Amino acid sequence: MSRPRYVELHARSAFSFLRGASLPEVLAATAAELEMPAMAVCDRMGLYGTPRFRSAAREQGLKDLVGAELVLEDSTVLPVLVADRTGYQNLCQLLTRAHLRAAKGEGSVRWNELPEFAQGLVALTGSEDGPLIQALLDRPKTNPRVGPEERLQRLVHAFGSDGVYVELQRHCRPEEERWNRRLIDLARVQRLPLLATNGVEYATPEGRRVADVFTCLRHHTHLDLAGLHLAVNAERYLKSPAQMAVQFADLPEALTNSVTLSERLTFQLTDLGYEFPAYPVGPGETMPGVLRDWTDRGARKRYPEGIPAKVTALLQKELSLIEQLRFDGYFLIVADLVRYCREHDILAQGRGSAANSAVCFCLGITAVDPVKFNVLFVRF
Repeated sequence: MSRPRYVELHARSAFSFLRGASLPEVLAATAAELEMPAMAVCDRMGLYGTPRFRSAAREQGLKDLVGAELVLEDSTVLPVLVADRTGYQNLCQLLTRAHLRAAKGEGSVRWNELPEFAQGLVALTGSEDGPLIQALLDRPKTNPRVGPEERLQRLVHAFGSDGVYVELQRHCRPEEERWNRRLIDLARVQRLPLLATNGVEYATPEGRRVADVFTCLRHHTHLDLAGLHLAVNAERYLKSPAQMAVQFADLPEALTNSVTLSERLTFQLTDLGYEFPAYPVGPGETMPGVLRDWTDRGARKRYPEGIPAKVTALLQKELSLIEQLRFDGYFLIVADLVRYCREHDILAQGRGSAANSAVCFCLGITAVDPVKFNVLFVRF
């Protein structure tokens, strides 16, 4: 028989303050031990554990997937996963907006913001604090009469029918099956895919003890008085594909969808790279063209008796490399800043390996003739 396949797509790390009990490195190592091909970390209202999870996952040969739990304005929690670079940018926009307009730890995303920033993101319907189950329980603090059907339709409107997965979890609690039956019915009516997750809060069952202590800290109480604030069991650990296959034996599609969705999520932090800001140019102009013009004018000032052939060749070589690397805007911005400083009697001088550049010399950024001293531009 073939071994069951499963990818955990909804897990919090300890960077979800007092809501996750395992460090990203521990989650990555555990997922690798369980022979998962990939895993997603969705920290609460941020990407806090993502960089460390990425580094640890790469060491373990694990594909690291990026996501976050968004706290919505009605206090429900919507997990989203990043599919591509646009999705990463949109997620960052949502998080930034939410945090800027609220006190620390109180930021939330508005429902009407989701359509604007949904491209490149995949929404999961969440755990028991998610918008659908909270609607089933009639618990949202705002718009309590909005039912799960309406909330699901709002998610589909925002993310599209291919961008919403109805999330199912099983933690050996009777009420979950009642919720799951309703969620399955909703998914069938809307023709949306089902997705099995374990809503992971810690890597192994032993992590439940840490999670309980964190819960007490969050509610300003202690273990003897925490009561119903504490989880009823230790099921929210990172489970193996075989364990999840047993739990969802009646819904194998929910496990299969975890793998197919993980393959669809192509974004990696390494895709970000870095883009220097663009320098504003006039109609019909380009940054490489403007840079060449500024450099040519500067060269004529630096060499009033005529530009030596060696300098001309070096400038051409440097400008070609600058254009190839798309650094034109960077050179133009620095040159503009230095020119402003010169005009306002502000001391400014390029230093270090910038003196290796004939372009910098001609732009007035540096005062050292690199040709005269035979230095290497490639070092800069």
